[in-house]
Amino acid sequence: MTLDLSKLQLPTGEVVTDEKVLEGYGQNKFTQEIITGSKPAVLVNVKSIADVQEVVRFANRENIAVTVFGGGTSIVNGSAGENGGIVLNLTDLNKIIEINTADQTAIVEAGVLNGVLDEEVRKQGYFFAPDPGSKPISTIGGNIATNAGGMSSLKYGTTKQSVLGLKVVLADGTVVETGGKCFKNNAGYDLTDLFVGSEGTLGVIVEATLRILPIPFGNATTGLATFADMKALSIAVEKISASGLNPSMLEALNKTSIEALDALEGSDMGKEGAEALLIFQLDVTPIGAIEALKEILEKNNALHVSVTDDPEYAKEIVKIRQDYYKAEAAYGRLVVEDVAVPLSKLPELAEFVDNLSFTSPVKAFLGGHAGDGNFHPNIAISRDLDVIPEDVKSAIEKIFAFAQSLGGTISAEHGIGDLKYGWIVSQLGQEVVDLQRKVKEAFDPNNILNPGRKI
Repeated sequence: MTLDLSKLQLPTGEVVTDEKVLEGYGQNKFTQEIITGSKPAVLVNVKSIADVQEVVRFANRENIAVTVFGGGTSIVNGSAGENGGIVLNLTDLNKIIEINTADQTAIVEAGVLNGVLDEEVRKQGYFFAPDPGSKPISTIGGNIATNAGGMSSLKYGTTKQSVLGLKVVLADGTVVETGGKCFKNNAGYDLTDLFVGSEGTLGVIVEATLRILPIPFGNATTGLATFADMKALSIAVEKISASGLNPSMLEALNKTSIEALDALEGSDMGKEGAEALLIFQLDVTPIGAIEALKEILEKNNALHVSVTDDPEYAKEIVKIRQDYYKAEAAYGRLVVEDVAVPLSKLPELAEFVDNLSFTSPVKAFLGGHAGDGNFHPNIAISRDLDVIPEDVKSAIEKIFAFAQSLGGTISAEHGIGDLKYGWIVSQLGQEVVDLQRKVKEAFDPNNILNPGRKI
């Protein structure tokens, strides 16, 4: 079907139909499990909310799929344009409208980068808590659409804990506002929370009212601990989580991840037989906390413990975790997965993933947010392959099924997108899926908003 773009009357935006440009929007570049992208028909670079309204009205009339694009950092291809569809690019909606320290809130447009907002509020003694690995390059709108997590989720929660209100354009072009600046608001159904994590299937998030937090007093305590294996590390994490120390970060890396980071950083973290690394941080350090933390680690078979309150050294330690994906991607095309289990089941998940074997020449890694039971099993395959090896596909399916058998989830923070759509019924049950589809139909009766994803 040929689109009659003369019917699309944008107040301020730009329509792009160049096929070379569109190629870059048919696949999210961080989604390495998809080799061949889709072919969207048109890209619309919007400059205003009125542009967004016009695009969805046009799409609703013409029954055309609309996919919202922000930073393009999806690992499940959730913001890639669909065949023959419209890509709605919000990156120019990038204004910080207000920072109100008295209310501890910020109001921003959807295209504002997470890292930019955090940098700005830190100038005023505050910080924005959500910190996905893509923090410098992912947008607030995308973080909200996927309910992004990150290293600080352990203490401060995922993105939804920082969202107080939203401005959303619905499928018929109507603009609605949910929530507001109040920390408590029980006047109606919690539509704000419903939009968070909806992956662009219920409406287009164009503006958000966010909670910002005062920077904790004093220096943080940051450290490293090594273990003989991931199971021992996971047991130690369980004990720390139950200790009352309230860490803000508990990040884990397995042997192959340590080797990759040592190669990248020129470090020697794998010395003395260490096959698992724990990176931890207390952003508030009560008297006696460091000693208590060391005691827990030593009692639970840590091989080596290093702790510092030096802010500069702490940055170096945190950077090790931030370089995780970069180090692993040096070994090939990196297939990234995202599962979570109840904290008590983390040792079982770690042992299961560590024991997976492959017949094809791949390199497998394991790491992630151990403090909240969220691991990322990643597999580097050859960049020359035009298909994902069958044993890699099988391993991913085994990981998903095992996580579910432990009462876990196939997606903790990356969303569903294209990659995990087939697992939704087994994860949620048919009754819940049917209910979600009724919700979708109420918001988007013509199914134009990111169809075929999330539900």
